Amino acid sequence: MTGRQSPFGHERHAEHLSGVRRSVAWITMSMPEPQTYIFESDRHQAHSYEVGASGLTYRPPGRKSIAVRWEDVQYLDDVSGLKVNIVLNEDTMTIPLFYATQQFPALLTTVCSKLAELHGNKIGTQTFKGSLAYFVHSGLVLGVFVVLMLGGVFYLYRFTAAWLFILTVTLPMTGYILLQPHTVAPGDDMLFVRDFVRTRFIDYTRIKRVAFDVHGDQYASFLCVLVQLTNGRTIKIQRFENLILLFIFIKTKWDRSREKTSENLPLSQHGKNSPD
Repeated sequence: MTGRQSPFGHERHAEHLSGVRRSVAWITMSMPEPQTYIFESDRHQAHSYEVGASGLTYRPPGRKSIAVRWEDVQYLDDVSGLKVNIVLNEDTMTIPLFYATQQFPALLTTVCSKLAELHGNKIGTQTFKGSLAYFVHSGLVLGVFVVLMLGGVFYLYRFTAAWLFILTVTLPMTGYILLQPHTVAPGDDMLFVRDFVRTRFIDYTRIKRVAFDVHGDQYASFLCVLVQLTNGRTIKIQRFENLILLFIFIKTKWDRSREKTSENLPLSQHGKNSPD
């Protein structure tokens, strides 16, 4: 026995190597490719952002690249209509994410999703409310509507056409304002959303996607969070204090709910989703 080798030794070794190669190939295929986003300023100078699993690399024009780990990010500061600054732990350096970056909502959604994954275990419960600007804007619109309606009732009762015109112009805007969320609280089991008309408790299983978007035009724009539901409807949250933090809260609670749902699936369904 001492001078012999098993006739199956080479076959087992080959099978082992084959298994290692398959494992390496699967790991390589499952690793997400870094995503690159480009911002070109008015001076035709290109800024690029490369977002990977471990961090972000910012390449400003004419300067050295800056590589940042997600662990080094302290917070994000929104400069409405212009950029979102990534503030690092050193608090002496910021990385600007410009609104004018190509696919900026996707860039910000990806960055905040990475931070949600990293700090998800620190997320508790918190109630978020609309900003002072939100309530001032809503109050002005509703006040104008009430004045026009009262004026139509008391002074234009003989002029039906004029009253209908005022109603047609102001009613859609008023309805839009009344249905805009002014309070949002991401709970452990449901998302609490309140507007001026109703209060909704949305189960996380009804949420299809959570993402950022930019509302406005080239002269005035601001961030908003879109919560897309499985029934095709979308809840738009805008003009909130700490809107970026609110996104991270919703994303974390939603991800936790999906993990629980996945854990409760039968083993047969898990097998269908596993790699070959």
